Amino acid sequence: MNQKILWFLFVVVTAYGAWSFFVASRYQSLCQLSYWSSTDAQLRACDELQTELRGK
Repeated sequence: MNQKILWFLFVVVTAYGAWSFFVASRYQSLCQLSYWSSTDAQLRACDELQTELRGK
């Protein structure tokens, strides 16, 4: 039982770490800003820029 709980926690923490890395690196490479310290307006502007670039 304890081994299953530890395995589940390991998978959750690893998945969160991977998600965090890819989200943060996307905003860093596209808009040169940190996902964790940016405002909502800055993140929305970056998302709009990404949408514009995909449309072209």
